[in-house]
Amino acid sequence: MKKDVPICHHCNQSGGIKKYGITQSGHQRYFCRLCKRTFQTGYFYKGREQYIAAQIERLLSNSFTPEQISAEIQVDLDTVEQHIKILISKR
Repeated sequence: MKKDVPICHHCNQSGGIKKYGITQSGHQRYFCRLCKRTFQTGYFYKGREQYIAAQIERLLSNSFTPEQISAEIQVDLDTVEQHIKILISKR
């Protein structure tokens, strides 16, 4: 039975891939010997999830500050501020 070999996100090759540790969140990292870069097969950034933008918008409409929003939904303040900039630019 053959293991699934990850494909490098940078050079799109599957040869020369080796395991390269674990992320803080517990996901496997890989190193591509061809392009000399590291990657992981899946990225899990809470701030990228669609519902986060909706929550930020709802909390803003309830007069929460960015700091309060960050604490409430447990997302980094920079992420909250980026979402706020996007919301403002859409208006």
